[in-house]
Amino acid sequence: MGLSQIAVVAAISLSGLLPSSCSKTPASPQHAQVAGTNAAATLSKTKDLGIIQLTNHYETEIDLGKGESCTIIPQLLDRHDLQLTLSFGTKNAAGKPTGLSVTRVTAQPDKPFDITVNDMDLAFTPRLME
Repeated sequence: MGLSQIAVVAAISLSGLLPSSCSKTPASPQHAQVAGTNAAATLSKTKDLGIIQLTNHYETEIDLGKGESCTIIPQLLDRHDLQLTLSFGTKNAAGKPTGLSVTRVTAQPDKPFDITVNDMDLAFTPRLME
């Protein structure tokens, strides 16, 4: 595969045209009940990150443990909507990158947000700093 083909594939995947292993769902009380009733099965796959302070157009990196990390780049669309570009990466024991998944979603500032990435369910509340 030539360099130009790699650049085209990267641009398409970043634009969200290719299917991704990530999906966005709004956080709901129903989700909390499921996590509470089946704690043994979901504890290892559910990670509540709480409130994440974000600055418009500046990336924030979050260590998810076990060689996994998430980089969030927020962009304020209007008063009520925030576009989040989420890059999920994994590294092997030697610290070398082994996987990358990028997705772009729309969320609302100060509203709980839930996203499923591969086999992990992340919940957080994006808070945009002034």
